[in-house]
Amino acid sequence: MKKYNLIAILLIAMMVLAACGKSTNTTQEKPADNTGSNSSESTEKYVLKLAHGFPTTAYHHTHMEWFAEEVKKRSNGQLTIEIFPSGQLMPPDQEAPAMLQGQIDMSHSSSPVLAGFDPVWNVYELPFIFKYDPKDPTVFLENRIKFNNSENGGKKIAKLMEDKGLKVLAFSFVDMFGSVFTTDTENVVTGPDSAKGLKLRTPGGMIGPETVKAIGASSMTIAGAEVITALQQKVVDGLLTTPIYAHDAKLPVKSFSVVPVFNSVTPVIMSAKKFNLLPANLQEILVQTGKDLEEYSKKVVGEKALTVYKNMEADGIEIYYPTEKEMAEWEEATKPARELFESKVEGGKELLEELSSIK
Repeated sequence: MKKYNLIAILLIAMMVLAACGKSTNTTQEKPADNTGSNSSESTEKYVLKLAHGFPTTAYHHTHMEWFAEEVKKRSNGQLTIEIFPSGQLMPPDQEAPAMLQGQIDMSHSSSPVLAGFDPVWNVYELPFIFKYDPKDPTVFLENRIKFNNSENGGKKIAKLMEDKGLKVLAFSFVDMFGSVFTTDTENVVTGPDSAKGLKLRTPGGMIGPETVKAIGASSMTIAGAEVITALQQKVVDGLLTTPIYAHDAKLPVKSFSVVPVFNSVTPVIMSAKKFNLLPANLQEILVQTGKDLEEYSKKVVGEKALTVYKNMEADGIEIYYPTEKEMAEWEEATKPARELFESKVEGGKELLEELSSIK
């Protein structure tokens, strides 16, 4: 009888030990899943690698310094962004593939560069797509932001990018609309007819050369590092560029025609895979900081735009403001660029319709 009692006691003890072991296992921390949804309370630290192709003196870099500082502050140091400027890691056109391959996590790119990855970004290279007032920069900035935030505009572009593995965190920007600059006041461009025969540098791509062709000029693609030399040596008569960049880079130009021939943005983009692996709280911080960066960009660019025209005039640059009649001629003359976009880019017609509804 004692033997059976001993066996019973041993069985009970084994059951108690098994129950205790099971209870201990339930208190262990669960591994994070691929969506980060179960890791919102994680305290693990993360470092993201961000690359861009611009110098440290440019807004492209200083805006990223602001972004990285805000992310680190808002995450209490849990998330850090390491910035690699000036194309240290790779040329700008290789940043998108590098994110997909896991070589970098983020980039501060530009719409002309991204147009090589997906032609939908050519929409920002189109002329006359946003309402503007040359004396009030907020008109243009607010209309561009409105399109970026619209369901059938920027949000549609962001969805297309996410389907390809890249998440758009911000539709930021570092300048106003792009215009026509020339190296000689004798070549100042008034209406589109006055541009005939000029050689103008464009960044290349689909839309810029078509816009230049539409006004009777010749398009030349020249690398950014060679632009100043090409202007000084009169290899080209001028270029399409933006006013803040032209002033800050001290381009050797003598005239500036205030016509909105392109409207580039400089998005902050991240590997969607990397984003989804982060804890939910860090995902939320990145998204919100991206939105705040758009407002920060508007403030910085808007303030700079108020003074840049006066500063250029003080430097001896002649600024030409086309008349309403000339602006209508410009818009009519550059229609082929919009027609090309509509015919060659999937979804281009819908994006143009959205632009029309905002404008």
